[in-house]
Parts: sequence; C-alpha cells; structure tokens
Amino acid sequence: MHKITVKDFPGLDFGDKRRDARFVDIINNISSQPGASIPKQNRSWYDTKATYEFFKNEDVSLELLKKTMMMYGAKMVADEMTVLIAHDISNISYNDLQAEGLGYLDNKEGRGILCYSSLACTTEGLPLSLLYQHTWTRTLEQLGKSARRKQIVFEDKESYRWHEGMSEVNELLGNQIHKVHIADREADVYGLFFHAFQSNTDLLIRARHNRKLSDGSHLWDNIAGQQLAATISLDIPDKTGKKKLKVEAEVRYHEVEILRPVNSKQGYESVTLTAIEIKEKNTEDKKEEDIIHWRLLTTLEVHDVKDVLQYVKWYTYRWLIERFHYVLKSGTKIEELQLKDAESLQKAIHVYSIAAFRVMQLVYVSRHYPDVSCEVVLTKAQWETLYMLMHNKKQIPEKPPSLQQAVMWIGRLGGHLGRKSDGPPGLKTVWQGYQQLCSAASVYEIMTQKI
Repeated sequence: MHKITVKDFPGLDFGDKRRDARFVDIINNISSQPGASIPKQNRSWYDTKATYEFFKNEDVSLELLKKTMMMYGAKMVADEMTVLIAHDISNISYNDLQAEGLGYLDNKEGRGILCYSSLACTTEGLPLSLLYQHTWTRTLEQLGKSARRKQIVFEDKESYRWHEGMSEVNELLGNQIHKVHIADREADVYGLFFHAFQSNTDLLIRARHNRKLSDGSHLWDNIAGQQLAATISLDIPDKTGKKKLKVEAEVRYHEVEILRPVNSKQGYESVTLTAIEIKEKNTEDKKEEDIIHWRLLTTLEVHDVKDVLQYVKWYTYRWLIERFHYVLKSGTKIEELQLKDAESLQKAIHVYSIAAFRVMQLVYVSRHYPDVSCEVVLTKAQWETLYMLMHNKKQIPEKPPSLQQAVMWIGRLGGHLGRKSDGPPGLKTVWQGYQQLCSAASVYEIMTQKI
C-alpha cells in the first residue's frame, strides 16, 4: 500500500511536528507488518522506544486521537451522497496482561477495554473509512448495574454509547450527506429511534424487543399476522465474508406506531417506524442458530418489496464492521500488546484501527474494482516484487497487473490455494501475504537504489 503522510490527516496537530510524523510512521509500520510486535515493526531501538513513548505521552490525548481519526474518516466520504454507517461494540481482551486501569468485560474475571466503532461504506458495500471510535473501561463498582437498569436514566446507561456514536457521526458529516445508521440488536433502544428527526438521517436496526404498539398489539405478533408480501432469494455472506449462501425467505412488513416503554422518560410518547420480517423457509435440517430470521426496524421509506430488498441488502453490510474487528484483533494482534496501562492501550487501539482498516480495505477494493491497475493501492516496488515472486524471474512487464490479480497473488503468498472452489482470498491470507510482500519489497528497493 502507498504510505500515508501527515498531509493525509486534516488538522493533524499533536503539539509537535515530530510527534505528528511519529503518529503516521506507526500507522505505516503496522500496515506493512500487521501482527508483528512493536520492536519488530521498527528498525531501531530508538524508533521502538519512540513508539512506546507516543502511546504514553500525555500530550497525545484520547480525545485528540479520536478527533484526528474522525477528520481523516470524514475526508474519505466527502464525495458521497448517501453513506451507510455500521455501528458495533467489541471487547478487546487483556486477561493475561498486568496493566493498570483495565476494567471487566462480560464477567468479573475478564479484563480489557470496550471499543465502539462506526464504519462507513457505500450503498454497494465498499468500506470507505472509520468515522468514529470510542473506548472505555468498566470499573468493578459497575458490576450488577444492569440488574437495576430500569431505574437508571438513559444518559447514564451503557446503551447511551449508541446515541453518542450516531450523534457524533451526524455532526461530523453534516446535513448534506444522507446517513443511514445500521446496527444489530444491542441498538434496539427506544431513545435511539429519534435520531431520524435529525437532518438527512435514517436508521436500520435489528430488533430484539417485542414492543407494545398503539393499537394494543405487540410488534412482532402484529407483523406475523400480516399478509405475505413476497418470497425472496437472499445471498447471505458466510462468516468469512467471501462465499455467499442462497437462502429462500418470506417477507412481511408493515408501518407501526411503537409506544414509549413504561419505564422510559423520553419526551416522545410514540414513534412510527416500518417493521420488516425476513424468515427463512425450509429450515428442517438446520440448527436454530443458523436459521435466518431477521426483524428489522427502519425509518427509511418503504413503498414496496423492492425497497425492502434494498434495505435487507444494506443490512448485510453490517458484517463489514465484524470483519474490521476481526482484522484488528487477529490481524494486527491488538490484544497481544504489552503496554503498561489502560489509557496507553486505548490510544493504541485507535492507531491500530486506522491501520487495520487500510488492510481490510485492500481486499474489498479489489472485489469492487477488480480491473483497475494495482498501482491505485500498491507501490511500483511492491507490484514489481510481487510479480517476480509469483513468476520466479527478473523480467517485469511494463504494464502493472490488475488489482484483482495482485490481491490474488498476495493471497497466494499468505497461503491461499487459488482453486476455483476457494473463491477470492480472504482477509487473513491477504494480511499474511502482504506482510511477506512488504518485507521482500524493502529488500528489492535497497537492491535497486541508484548510488
């Protein structure tokens, strides 16, 4: 990949130009060697020490890192008319690390940091950028707080993170871009539904509650009683995001007025949304957890089944953020960092996330634009090195290969077999192959330097 520079980050200012340059160098080092330790990513003890110092530096605040990421992310989507924004929360686990300030995760034994991320993509599913990220820790004093959540105001609940994330993205992108927020069942929170009142904003959220409606019925009982709108064929991505599975499903939808929950203190007594149910047919031989049964709530206008199919397709792009978290954890190995305190680790999560997204984007750009020159992503030295490695000869063609071909070769370096039945290389084989390519290209550049 082409190296990013200080100029790629609007308003970058950590109070010292050397600090700004270090920030960019760290991202480039992680991108070229995802999964390597900090000492391995740096060529000298001086650079290694400087990287550790960057994460410890009090002048590099979490808020400043978040702002830098957000401005960089906004720049990547500035030309889009409509942007889909997938939101999710992930646990970053440091169970075996003796670092000060870590909080509990799913239980009192687990230790780590929670990370809320917002990823932007096009309406065709091409990842564009990370727009927002927030990290935090839970103190042990908060254990058991969920048991009394009905007595806690919305602003003090952890679910308020969804409200904050969507609000931050709305403010960042402004009124000109149509923003469609997509989230899983954790975001089925009554207080979130009113984001749709903000300018050029819509929601597409998977439901988990059978809420009460204004006609006295309950939400999903009501939808189950609606007339069948269509039987459709869905292409559902598998867990790797590579292969797609054909699923026959029934579609029902209806506009509903959802009443405010009894314990809610929201000012609005009700909200009108469209409920969509997608229920897989022919499930006799499937485990319950593998059956497609989606219940979606949206503020988007639904005129007919064609609209429903469009929104269901958009919802499948939510898996992009799960793939991002996969690259962040398994690819960059963020959970293996050996930093001494939670705040330094939180800073590292933001920086490593930018690099992880760049590695992930390499794969998806090659799938959406297979025929473009690989030079839109790879440097000349990288694709020439790649060509020589694949063909075992020094002769290099004048014209660079296509991006799709280059990524196939990178996947081969990472262990992808390339058989027809294998499909395109996945994220793991690409990040492993890319690391090998970067090492080989560095040697090639040294050998071809003109003295």
